[in-house]
Amino acid sequence: MTGEVWNDLLSSALVGTDRRKAVLPAVDGALKAVLPVGELDPESLLAAAAVVTVARRAGQQAARVAAPVPAPAETMPLAPAGAQDRLGRLLSGLDGDLDRATSRELAGEWLRLAADRGLRAAPQLLVTLLELGCAESSLRPLIRAAGGERLTWLCVEGPGRWAWAAESDADPDPADWDTGRVAERAAYLAHLRERDPAAGRELLLATWPQEKAADLAVLVDACEAGLGPEDEAWLEKALDGRSGQVREAAVRLLAALPGSAYRQRMKERALAGVTAPARGRLEVHLPTAFDAGMRRDGVVEKTLAGVGERSHWLRQCIAAAPLDCWSAYGDSPEAFLTRQARQADDDWGNPLRHGLARAAIEQRDVRWARALIRDGFLADSSDMYADMAAVLPADELTELVAGRIAREGGASARLLEALPQPWPAPVCEAVLGALGNQERRRSGWWQLLRQGESGFGPQYAPRVRALHDALPPTDQQMLSRFMIILQIRHDIHREFA
Repeated sequence: MTGEVWNDLLSSALVGTDRRKAVLPAVDGALKAVLPVGELDPESLLAAAAVVTVARRAGQQAARVAAPVPAPAETMPLAPAGAQDRLGRLLSGLDGDLDRATSRELAGEWLRLAADRGLRAAPQLLVTLLELGCAESSLRPLIRAAGGERLTWLCVEGPGRWAWAAESDADPDPADWDTGRVAERAAYLAHLRERDPAAGRELLLATWPQEKAADLAVLVDACEAGLGPEDEAWLEKALDGRSGQVREAAVRLLAALPGSAYRQRMKERALAGVTAPARGRLEVHLPTAFDAGMRRDGVVEKTLAGVGERSHWLRQCIAAAPLDCWSAYGDSPEAFLTRQARQADDDWGNPLRHGLARAAIEQRDVRWARALIRDGFLADSSDMYADMAAVLPADELTELVAGRIAREGGASARLLEALPQPWPAPVCEAVLGALGNQERRRSGWWQLLRQGESGFGPQYAPRVRALHDALPPTDQQMLSRFMIILQIRHDIHREFA
């Protein structure tokens, strides 16, 4: 009965009582005493609708929901109580001295420590950790490691956005190749290539004509796993395609393939551009035209700002040529670089060293990187200089960075990105010295402090506090964030002890 009354009231309310009169018949039961009978004005219609709404809801029976399966027993011990409190504050943003991004970085350090020690987070923090994983995919492996059995149980019972927590480190599912997203398909292809390169190659070639260019470029990149001479033929064929993205992906693999025809072509172009007609002198001959072969091999025609067009082409050819091709011009990189270079066809700049620097970085050649750094052609603060420094052995890199920071302070802060974290002790000492040096303090101060937040080991917190206290009040304010973050990191490590 309430359903019929409700429909009548709803119809009149939607079109208006002026166009459709609301007339209620007499009803039996409990509603008889509260519902009017006959024609209703607008006010009476709303009152009747309220009464019927309550009656309809009161008459509904609760749905029966199956009780969830209990969470499995935990196998890992909990992290110490102090550490749990710290994680709770970081996740809730209760520390007013930290912004959200910094809180998440520190939570990541907490999770790494927990994972290293085989400890788990408290159950009351798991929902917040799951939400953190939704926002920060890079933290998902650490969250899974510290979440214990209950995290996986929660992700099954919770909303779909938590499904990532149920992922495992098991081998990729073969079904991903047919139904997965491009990232999942690439992961499966890379896994297959690691075990059976030929099978992975045939799998990709079988679907090649149906793939979108953007997806195909990602899948070609995945074939770096298991890369070998047998892959050269199909990669060369990929260079003939119309998609620039696919050609770039194929070029990256061919450049990494020793003895490939691609490397030989680039060697020939580089040697044609650099000759030694006279003892002790090199001549640089810039290409006269951009041809189809250069385009096929991934040379970019459009120049960079401030770089001559033909110089730009030659740079790329030298960068892609194997560095051993220069042995005919000198028995060592240092001997080659001491030879004077003259550009025969263009008076702008010197593409030779720029190309060699890029080749040293891409080919991870320590001898050439060391020689180019000592040569001093590139600015110390340039991105390429820092990338070359990262090629050096750990002890040489430490000595180089520590020396630059000690002499130049923050002007060489870009080099700090080449170091593994936490930084070696000589580098930390050099940074502390630069921060305490009044003459150099203003040079790159912010870069040193910002990188030091994660580069310093937490054991340096007392040293940083002592430095802070010894500085003038105006400089203390600039150092305060660095000091606070390092102290929090120090406390996080101590709370796990």
